[in-house]
Amino acid sequence: KATMAPPDEAGSADQIVAELSDLKNPWDFKDFIYVRTSVEYSSQKTQGAKIPGFVVRLPNDVPGVDPADQKTWFVVVQRICPHLGCTFNFITNPSELHGGYNYKPPEPVHPYFACPCHLSVYDPTRKQDNGTGTLLRGKVVSGPAPRPPRFMKFDIKGGQIVITDTEGGGVG
Repeated sequence: KATMAPPDEAGSADQIVAELSDLKNPWDFKDFIYVRTSVEYSSQKTQGAKIPGFVVRLPNDVPGVDPADQKTWFVVVQRICPHLGCTFNFITNPSELHGGYNYKPPEPVHPYFACPCHLSVYDPTRKQDNGTGTLLRGKVVSGPAPRPPRFMKFDIKGGQIVITDTEGGGVG
């Protein structure tokens, strides 16, 4: 029998972050704020951490995208850089990526996630181990980030993308 109580989790409600109708074409994207709820030892009982995120529609020719499985069409990530916690951007213009983030993407050129603080760049079409053996979209292709962006679990319900959980963890 366990002698320790289970972790204190308040449990976050599922949250709608995008309509499929807003993400019809390859590279359509939407930024959002997800509120993750956790226990707080005060009169408030819980606290909500606001986590910025991106949902991006991937092209059908990206490895792992299955035209018959809508969940494979999207990458949903926290916008918090795993290097030192800055908020990163979704860069659709290759010249901005080269000039502002010191990264010249290979051909064929497509959008990337990029952090303005220390110039980490992530490729949403490629996967990388997050340090636990799980492969995540957002392979680090430039800069000091130690791993891909933290993921957000999601479902598609009634034409909407609904966040059901987030990967926890800190930076660095």
